[in-house]
Amino acid sequence: KNSPEGSDRKWTYLNVPEKDGDTTSINSMLSVYSETGDYGNVKVSGEILLNINYSYKTGALNILVKSCRNLAVADEKKQRTYPYVKAYLLPDKSRQSKRKTKIKSNSTNPEFNETLKYVISHTQLETRTLQLSVWHYDRFGRNSFLGEVEIPFDSWNFENQGDEWFVLQPKVEIATDVGLQYKGELTVVLRYIPPDRNLMLPLGQFQGKKSFKKGKKGDSCMPSGGILEVLIKEAKNLTAVKSGGTSDTFVKGYLLPDDSKATKHKTPIIKKSVNPHWNHTFAFSGLNSRDIRNVCLELTVWDKESLSSNIFLGGVRLSTGNGVSNGKEVDWMDSQGEEQHLWQKMIDSPGVPVEGILMLRSSMGKRRL
Repeated sequence: KNSPEGSDRKWTYLNVPEKDGDTTSINSMLSVYSETGDYGNVKVSGEILLNINYSYKTGALNILVKSCRNLAVADEKKQRTYPYVKAYLLPDKSRQSKRKTKIKSNSTNPEFNETLKYVISHTQLETRTLQLSVWHYDRFGRNSFLGEVEIPFDSWNFENQGDEWFVLQPKVEIATDVGLQYKGELTVVLRYIPPDRNLMLPLGQFQGKKSFKKGKKGDSCMPSGGILEVLIKEAKNLTAVKSGGTSDTFVKGYLLPDDSKATKHKTPIIKKSVNPHWNHTFAFSGLNSRDIRNVCLELTVWDKESLSSNIFLGGVRLSTGNGVSNGKEVDWMDSQGEEQHLWQKMIDSPGVPVEGILMLRSSMGKRRL
């Protein structure tokens, strides 16, 4: 827990106010970025000097931010620039991915000499792009964007470890989806067995599963009604929350509207992995064909913490996505895209397993439909 990386990270937060985004939530809803989508009107100029190296042994990516030269003057009136540098490992734009340098006093040629560090496996790193942006800190107003550089690591040569100047570019990003943050992906297999097909299955398949409401272990009573089987296969690129770049992960499942403890399902915990394989099946019984259109399967991924509360890593909802359950409007019937598509595919092919890869949502709050 006391890893230098963790403490550095807290420290950088304390150092640099979150002015450029977190306090202006209305604006930040308009942008993929936390920078509020309003980049000011400073004409971007200048370059940034970096030294990037990766240690295969420790899995540490070290970005030494050395200096900038010929930055634009951010505050025309007072002829001043208070620059700092911010980093993200795209596509992850979450707070865990953010790193910052200290703010430098009035200078268009600031010397930073600060190392921003990420712990990430090399195979994961190859799927990421480093985004470094330079900002002017304004204590009383909004911070101004001074330029950025994006470095994709899929073809980066880590053997060449010299200093390198990069020309700062203007912002060209366009918001594609409100609150879009890449949190990784979850692979699931769904199968709905309607009541009439239920009888064709060998009895043994259901013995000893605590998924069914009554039936104690060893009872050979047949679960009544239709059955929804959910195979939680694996996840990829989950957020690492523990030092060393790992998480201890598990998946929790509810079939809404029922969110009581009795119907909650959980996978075992996979330790120290951001690419866990669970291969664990949840089964919900007593579902007729009408029910299956009125329920919503909510799956959430968590990091297990022994001494504090577990950390939410992302989630998905699978349903018809029509906003209505049993005639009532509910905000959790909000599946979209592949979530909705996979659920419909399952309904359309009873008894047949259907597999899908779902992008994890960064929050399970109400989605604006």
